[in-house]
Amino acid sequence: MSFPSVHPITHVRSVTIAVEGLATATNFYRDLWQLDLVTKDDGKAYFGTGCADNYAIKLRENDVAGIELTTFDVTDRAGVDFLAKRVADSGAQIIREPGDRSDFGGGYSCIFFDCDGRAIELAAEIDQRIFREVEAGESRPKFISHVVFNTANLQKTIRWYGEVLGFKISDWLQDFFCFMRTGRWHHIIAFAQSKNTSLNHVSFELYGIDEFMRGTGRMMRAGHQPLWGPGRHGAGDNTYSYFQEPSSGFVMEYTTALQVIDEEHGWTPKVWGTSLEEQDQWGTANVFDEVILAKMAPSDDPVLWTPPQL
Repeated sequence: MSFPSVHPITHVRSVTIAVEGLATATNFYRDLWQLDLVTKDDGKAYFGTGCADNYAIKLRENDVAGIELTTFDVTDRAGVDFLAKRVADSGAQIIREPGDRSDFGGGYSCIFFDCDGRAIELAAEIDQRIFREVEAGESRPKFISHVVFNTANLQKTIRWYGEVLGFKISDWLQDFFCFMRTGRWHHIIAFAQSKNTSLNHVSFELYGIDEFMRGTGRMMRAGHQPLWGPGRHGAGDNTYSYFQEPSSGFVMEYTTALQVIDEEHGWTPKVWGTSLEEQDQWGTANVFDEVILAKMAPSDDPVLWTPPQL
């Protein structure tokens, strides 16, 4: 089965995070990170951004912190079925066959483990919500830009995402970091070679560079210094300010101006280096060091190979 000209996966719709302190995490995402608290019920909280997706972050109270589920938006039910068959044919473990979705917002989806044991959901027809668009000057996130995972076997993982789910390689950072896309955005997912299999970071798109700086400054005024940033990457050309979320320790990023790829005129992946100029075009960010790396590459996620509790 070859992929259609328009890829069925459109974007990262949501990330479900198990947290040890739901109240602390709720305060962070609502009051500091500026997400909309959509609903809260039975040890779970759902947060939206400035778009119609009914939620972008789902928190669930748990005795250990982990990334329980990453959900990709798919164009329609046929797209879910198409991708689910490719996943099944690859030998990956299906957690839930394609069917009606039981989580908040309903819809139609399939859940499975990828080659590293992350729970992945492909979802279509989830209810949209009434929302207020982000306006100029506001430092509210518009949507999830991308998610980056650490993997102990980079080549195996990018091959699996390419061959099974149809992701394309956009660029490399030397031989240890790979950016992947399904459409025009430079990347909606990326993978970093690591000793551990875990989350690297979740990135949120802001309105523009002024709003990105306002958001970075608002976090700093609240006592949260950037783990790394503010700066502007070479690969992807996007801005970055990384912060560590206090309840789970996971890293969240503010970004904007991610590169858009014009594939009609061809695209050849580039291998970027790690010079200071390639890490940060502006020269404004602190130097990336082992301390930052340790925060972005924590120990193996304890909920790998664990079906999510919906």
